[in-house]
Amino acid sequence: MVTASFINRLSQAVDRIESQSQPRPWKVVTVPRGYDEDPDAARQRHYAAHPEDRGADVVIWHFCDDKESDES
Repeated sequence: MVTASFINRLSQAVDRIESQSQPRPWKVVTVPRGYDEDPDAARQRHYAAHPEDRGADVVIWHFCDDKESDES
């Protein structure tokens, strides 16, 4: 015999499974970079200034001359 408690636990388990299978939105960050700058160096410089951006799924390069990259 199925009890209300069993149905409640089953419903909670299904909700947990559904929440885990939901795709999370991608984290996209824009990193300023000089034309001749090493990409790893630019990424590390950006992450030092913005640690919350670590673990980004997509990195978009914003190419700029040396004067612009010094300001950001």
